Amino acid sequence: MQVKDINETVPFYVESVEINAPKDFVFKFLSDYQKNGTWIKGLKEETFNKVDGNVGSTFEEKIKMYGSKEEYTGKVLAYEDGKMYQIEIGSKWVDFKIEYDFEDVPTDKTHLTETAWILKGTSLYKLFKSIDRHILHKQLLKLKEVVEADYKASK
Repeated sequence: MQVKDINETVPFYVESVEINAPKDFVFKFLSDYQKNGTWIKGLKEETFNKVDGNVGSTFEEKIKMYGSKEEYTGKVLAYEDGKMYQIEIGSKWVDFKIEYDFEDVPTDKTHLTETAWILKGTSLYKLFKSIDRHILHKQLLKLKEVVEADYKASK
C-alpha cells in the first residue's frame, strides 16, 4: 500500500490533562527522549539525533504493540521552551503531527494539551483512527502518571 498526502486541517485527536507538577518540570520531562520508555508502551529502542535549538532534531523508534513490531521515524518541528513541543512521527502506514501545549496552573500544576493531525496515510488510515486515538489517550495518561511520580521523587 502506498502512503499518500492527506494533510488534515482538523485534528483527529485533542485531549488535555492536569498534571501535578510545575510546567517547566513537565516540559523538560516530555522533551527528554531518554524518558520516553517510561510512558510510551512497547518502546524497545530509540535513537535521537539532537541539533542546536532542537528544531530539526530527528529520531527513530522501535515499538512492539499488539504483538507487532513497528519502526517510526520523526523530527522535531517546533520547540518553544516551556510552552510548546511539536513533532512529526511516522511509520510505513501513517504520518502524524503531534503538538504538546503547556500552560501554568496555580499551585505548581500544568495543563497539558495534546493535539494530533494525520499528514499521510495508506488507504486504510481511516480505519485506524480510533485505535490511534486510544493509543494517544493511554500514552497521555501514562505520561501524567510517570511525570507526577518523578516530580514527587525529586522533592
